[in-house]
Amino acid sequence: MENIAEWALLTAALMSPVLLFLVLQSRFHVIALISAAFAIAAGWCLNLAWAYVASRHATEQDGDILSIAAMFGWACPAALVLLTWLITRFVNRRRA
Repeated sequence: MENIAEWALLTAALMSPVLLFLVLQSRFHVIALISAAFAIAAGWCLNLAWAYVASRHATEQDGDILSIAAMFGWACPAALVLLTWLITRFVNRRRA
């Protein structure tokens, strides 16, 4: 059952920045940098939650997962948000 929680948190950490960025851009017309910051922060928090759950089952050979996630947990959500922004920008320019 604990593996399901880990997978659910990891999936949420990967999907939530993209979905939150898209919702903030389409529904509320928030400035792209502000919506990106909120999306990256949400992804980072979920990465930290996943790392906390994963570190409870980690061995010493795995290293300190929680400290690595605290330092670099923003990188994956930032890359996903950047990729989403590039794709939506490309699609919107092609329509015009």
